[in-house]
Amino acid sequence: MQANTNSQLLCVHAAMAMAVLMGIALLLAGWVPPPPPAQSALETAQMYSDGGNKIRFAALLMMLGATMFWPFAVAISIQMKRIEGPVAQPLAGVQMACATGTVMAIIIPSALWLVCGFRPERSPEIIQALNDLSWMFFIGAVPPALIQVLAVGLCALYRPQAAKVFPRWYGFFCLWTATGFVGGETVGFFHTGPFAWNGIFAFWMAAVFFFGWILLTWWVVLRAIQQQATEAQGTVNS
Repeated sequence: MQANTNSQLLCVHAAMAMAVLMGIALLLAGWVPPPPPAQSALETAQMYSDGGNKIRFAALLMMLGATMFWPFAVAISIQMKRIEGPVAQPLAGVQMACATGTVMAIIIPSALWLVCGFRPERSPEIIQALNDLSWMFFIGAVPPALIQVLAVGLCALYRPQAAKVFPRWYGFFCLWTATGFVGGETVGFFHTGPFAWNGIFAFWMAAVFFFGWILLTWWVVLRAIQQQATEAQGTVNS
């Protein structure tokens, strides 16, 4: 059991690595907030030309950070299975599948940033199109994260015995958090303002809700792993 506990702890702490790597990447590229969608094709091309290796290195860090979400999601699923029981774990499966969608919503735009930075001498219109696609993915591809958070929240609420793994208030927190992601769905309609991909609703609110959920979920899952280990140790001693 000790080895299993250590493995779970390793997985859950990947959340911290993800948050740090993604934060460093965005700061390194100078994308806090993101570049405005209203900027011209020439301005977009110049951004990648001036950014050079900083943007490419930031894209690599972002990919690595996104990958850390997978082990974190595994740790969440293991604890969800304790709630759902040994026969079937549909919500744990949904959570894990949607986590993969969230990871790809970060890896795909990161790859596009690499492409834009790789040949900045391309036509500015091509670079602008690739840049638009990257930010549409990064900010706008929120449905996987939305369904993932809802699945975790429902798992925490739908069975009385869930409280020994996830506190009931955490389930309501997940349902509330999902509402903060909705602003990302607006990025295809606005070039400026609060609903553009650099605006307060599409970027700032979604970022606060997403990373806030990651940090709180890290603490809740860490607590559940420690409680599981204590229970197992008590069973062995008895």
